[in-house]
Amino acid sequence: MAASDIWLIGDELACRTAQEWVQERSSAAPITMVTASDLIHRVADPSAGPRGPEPWLISVNSTAIIGRAVLERFGGCTVNIHPGRLPDFGGLYAVQWAIRLGESATAATAHFMTETLDAGDVIYTAPVPIESHDTGLSAWLRCLRAQAEVLKWLLTEITAGRELPRARQDLSLLHCFKAADALGDQLPSHLHAIEAERWVRAGNYQPLSSPTYSPTLVIPSPRLTLLLDEVAVSDCEATTDFEPGEVRAVDEKLIVGCAAGSVLLLKRVRVVASAELPSEWLRAVGNLDRSSVHGGHRKAGRPALADVDGEKASQE
Repeated sequence: MAASDIWLIGDELACRTAQEWVQERSSAAPITMVTASDLIHRVADPSAGPRGPEPWLISVNSTAIIGRAVLERFGGCTVNIHPGRLPDFGGLYAVQWAIRLGESATAATAHFMTETLDAGDVIYTAPVPIESHDTGLSAWLRCLRAQAEVLKWLLTEITAGRELPRARQDLSLLHCFKAADALGDQLPSHLHAIEAERWVRAGNYQPLSSPTYSPTLVIPSPRLTLLLDEVAVSDCEATTDFEPGEVRAVDEKLIVGCAAGSVLLLKRVRVVASAELPSEWLRAVGNLDRSSVHGGHRKAGRPALADVDGEKASQE
């Protein structure tokens, strides 16, 4: 049976994608775009809730938890398009975690919703590559575009009345990340340099602000605070005597000791605070690709369409 009514909870890109899809198909079922709070009130009202014999609810990039009353009102026709590969990367900030854990790909995953977060049967998975130079922002924008394509496919299928495929997840492998799982802003000293480099890239959402942590290095002596935008694993054998967390100016470069004798080289930073620095430190900081910290950065939780379109153009 074809969808009689479609409700959508989504970000700006998802709503625009749905609007463009409807414009291209004059006979398509109506799409009602609602906020999570509005959804609860309208579903509870028989005169304002979903219409027809087979209404559908689609959620895209919403952090709202859909409760039992809403799920029952849509009769099981509820789908979430999750920005991560399931069951490995459920929960929040899945793209960021994929970078941190060294994954070469993430995914946009459409799955049926249940009362358990990100645990429903998988409908469709669109792979999203992660390159070695990707930041949290660049990988996230690529995943957003994949989610938009999955949304268009899903709308086409349900309005045509086609039965959606479904594959049960192995819930013993389900890992749902929480906001509290993200470490604080300070570069963790227990990480190997390879892990620290990924940690910095995952937290880099420039020119937006990170939704979780802002990679920061606080150096007590000489007093210097840096926001880290780019680092690299150093192969300098002369620096293997570093203690984890120790920072030195070596050959006019700033080097950070990490776990297991590994070393990190700072490449691009923003200076937050600085005391008077020794000459060797001044030269090392002066050699970094750096800029001043500016206020007013937008949070990455809701991108402007220009961010997605501009990133798309840069990839073409």
